[in-house]
Amino acid sequence: MTVTRIYVPLNASRLRSLDKERALTRVPLLAYAVTAAVRAAARAAGQDEWEYTALSDAVRSSAALLTSRESRRIVAAADVSSEVVGSPPPESSIDESAVSISEAVALNRIASFHVDGDDSSEDDELLWYDVTELPAILALL
Repeated sequence: MTVTRIYVPLNASRLRSLDKERALTRVPLLAYAVTAAVRAAARAAGQDEWEYTALSDAVRSSAALLTSRESRRIVAAADVSSEVVGSPPPESSIDESAVSISEAVALNRIASFHVDGDDSSEDDELLWYDVTELPAILALL
């Protein structure tokens, strides 16, 4: 099975749903990944830079999901079968890294979370958390 690393934008309520349901179940699911368009846009870059682009696009998308009572951008990094990764609907995103995931993403497929710190601004990098730290992240929210 070929695997693709995806970055899924979340907000606090979607993170709580993930914890309760043990999966991201709303499909198709908008996510971000290293796509042929990302590679073509930065041919001289390497895998790390391409993945950073996909992560950054997911962070921007997470910011758009925040409600008035939420302030922390959240992104889940997961490894899924490449067979469930497809093109997003044309109206869903203008980002070259946007993809559509056709199956639920189980919690055990998530490798890490990226979450805003306490006093983060829109330009700050997110903090990295291992998936086993999900209870600690929920306590922050």
